[in-house]
Amino acid sequence: MEYKIDKAAQTRANLSCLERIANYKPRQGYCNVTWDELLCWDATAAGRFARQKCPSYVSGISKTGFAFRECDKDGLWVHPFSETNESTGWTNYTYCFMEDPEYAAITHDLTRINLMSNVGYGISLVSLVIAVLIMCLSRRLHCKSNSLHINLFIAFILRAVLSLLKDVLFVSGLGLHKDVKQISHDKWEFIEEGMHWECKLIVSLFMYAVAASMMWIFMEGLYLHMLVYKTLFTERTGIRMYVVIGWLSPFVYIIPWIFVRIFADDTLCWNTDDFGYIWIIRSPIILTICINFVFFINIVRVLCLRMKNHRNVKGNNQQVRRLAKFSLVLIPLFGVLYIGTSAYPTGVDVKADMIYLYCEMFYNSFQGFLLAVLFCFLNEEVHNEIRRCWYRHRQQDNVFTRTFTLSSYRKGSCLSHSSSAQANIRGTKKLLSDRQFKDNMDETSKFTALNRGTASTSLNGSEYGRTNRYDMASDTDQIRPLMD
Repeated sequence: MEYKIDKAAQTRANLSCLERIANYKPRQGYCNVTWDELLCWDATAAGRFARQKCPSYVSGISKTGFAFRECDKDGLWVHPFSETNESTGWTNYTYCFMEDPEYAAITHDLTRINLMSNVGYGISLVSLVIAVLIMCLSRRLHCKSNSLHINLFIAFILRAVLSLLKDVLFVSGLGLHKDVKQISHDKWEFIEEGMHWECKLIVSLFMYAVAASMMWIFMEGLYLHMLVYKTLFTERTGIRMYVVIGWLSPFVYIIPWIFVRIFADDTLCWNTDDFGYIWIIRSPIILTICINFVFFINIVRVLCLRMKNHRNVKGNNQQVRRLAKFSLVLIPLFGVLYIGTSAYPTGVDVKADMIYLYCEMFYNSFQGFLLAVLFCFLNEEVHNEIRRCWYRHRQQDNVFTRTFTLSSYRKGSCLSHSSSAQANIRGTKKLLSDRQFKDNMDETSKFTALNRGTASTSLNGSEYGRTNRYDMASDTDQIRPLMD
């Protein structure tokens, strides 16, 4: 196996150690501060062992192993060949070059997390595309709230596509195939020469997709909050403001992050974060999550107050169940679960970090699927529209079958029995017409029962006959059941 030392990191560690050596005052019974070309060793009491983690800037060695040094009873670093090197001593790096079972377990966990993430994004992508097609193809589902849902779905579609694309195109998570070179059968090394703008563009687009998806969660929360507190104003205004903010505001912090990476940390394909510049993107996202959480609490509070004011209208238990159901639906819409994931401090414990990664990546990858199920596949308006299309399709098939049967009967009639045939045809036509009229009335009653309360048409004056863009589904349907 080939090992590689990051010379820049080694130089920084060396300079820091030399500064500590210059400021150190020797003490009786202690081994001096020492630099062994890889690590800096602090002063150690006589007769004790010193240990520290293997150097992180040496690739190919254990990430969790330890290096050891021994300070003898005379306050000198021990060396196996004392006649050759008595002053600097000797460092035991044996455990740094041994197979690390804990690191192998972490690598295995990361592989499974990556597989789970790809499966989740794939399922979310398919379900979101179906949801967008359903909402776009049906005119009865065109309303402000559903238009916002469509934009939210498109943002998560973009996030899923770029995540899958990045995983497919990147080699070992480093970069595109042209950006890396193979140093062993399972080891790849990033080529430092070149601009590598293609892989950096993919990472930047993925960062924008993540920021846009989180911003659209905030837009959904803001719209619903305005709908509760300023219902008339929200119903009279359009959604152009929400569309502009949802798609353009992420550029406010994505562009500064790109400039910082270009001039301050232009390493690899910008898929690492050694200096914490990712907080340029994370800070606004966490801020929107916190504001959305406040919106969530306020909406639930308002609904509880309205439920108490209308306690005598409906059963209390039924209203409590509906409030609980509505609150559970709002949790993924407002991104409430991101509060817990954002507050977790990483780097404390390896096993805890793995559990955190499992939970976070599962929620991130399957969130699009969850949104599609809650706001499209379980939506009563969508169910009614699907039933309506199905009944219309059945009616058209029945009319075609009856017309074909009647035309076949006419062609098979005999001319010699024209009078009786015409009488039979007239009777059959009357019977078919009566049956068709009865079927049409039955189908019409079914359509009326299914679409009751979802369509509103103004029939007075100049409004008669006009098509209103939002006349089929009301935007207050999300909160009206609990406000009645």
